[in-house]
Amino acid sequence: MNPAQQHVSQLINGFWAAQVINATATLALPDHLAAGPMSPAELARASGADAPSVQRLLRALVSLGLCSQEPGGYALTEAGTFLRADTPGSVRGRALFTGDMLWKQFGDLTHQVKTGGRTQSMISGAEGFAALSQDPPRLHAFQQAMAEGSTVAARDAMQVYDFGRFARVLDLGGGYGGVLGELLRASPAQTGAVFDLAYLQEGASAYLERAGVGDRARFLGGSFFEAVPGGFDLILMKFIVHDWGDGEALAILAKAREGAGAGATLVLLEQVVPEVIQATAEHQAVIRADLTMMGMGGKERTAAEYAALLADAGWRLTRILPSGAAFSLIEAELA
Repeated sequence: MNPAQQHVSQLINGFWAAQVINATATLALPDHLAAGPMSPAELARASGADAPSVQRLLRALVSLGLCSQEPGGYALTEAGTFLRADTPGSVRGRALFTGDMLWKQFGDLTHQVKTGGRTQSMISGAEGFAALSQDPPRLHAFQQAMAEGSTVAARDAMQVYDFGRFARVLDLGGGYGGVLGELLRASPAQTGAVFDLAYLQEGASAYLERAGVGDRARFLGGSFFEAVPGGFDLILMKFIVHDWGDGEALAILAKAREGAGAGATLVLLEQVVPEVIQATAEHQAVIRADLTMMGMGGKERTAAEYAALLADAGWRLTRILPSGAAFSLIEAELA
């Protein structure tokens, strides 16, 4: 097989690892392995699964570097520990979200490209978020995945931007408050709030308590299509604008403009589409996100598109700072 053919084959074969990881997380095998090596039969009893099939799944995990085969059974590798729910930096929520909702969405990609329509198996617009609220396990998996990504994005952003100069921070559409939690932990004098749909209050409050900032963070329920609370120096949105088409995105930014006090700053944490795409891991991450958003009715945007959108909503783009491998920090002030 020549190198080009091998490259294409490797891309095609990428399907299986995501589902192996999803099954592992769904069965909570990494959590059962937290105390040490276990046999397939022990893990099967603990997870309520079939022992021979669990053994085959464990062999797959060994091949992926997530487990090791030990004299006493199977054990987690360092990488495998990040599939445990209680590991700092856990990606278990992401595994569940990817293997379920994202998997179904990308199975509908041909239809999306042919019709320009959204998939019906994924969160799509306001009605999609409303439907998700009626499915607590999926809702928690989705919000946990978003919080996991938010903590990473916030830490990367803090390396390139001084958030400590803001006394009061609004995490707009912040879900459980992953970004706000990281910012407040880094700045003990700072206070803030998460503003999102009211049904997230219990999950967000619990998350912020676990993050150790419950005494300085509060949850505000509402819709950013109706009004955005005032009284904050910084309005921050992580992966919010990209969820929506231009009309809805403009409405959200305009409501943020209405709620912003004099001198307020707006920061968006988003993935900015390069003007020229290259075959790199960083560009693949942005384009993968854009295809994901296509199924949800949103999109990733270029720097020029963000500048125009912000201007139409009454903001002036001041700078874009690369943050981490794929994220960018987009700063704007009142126009």
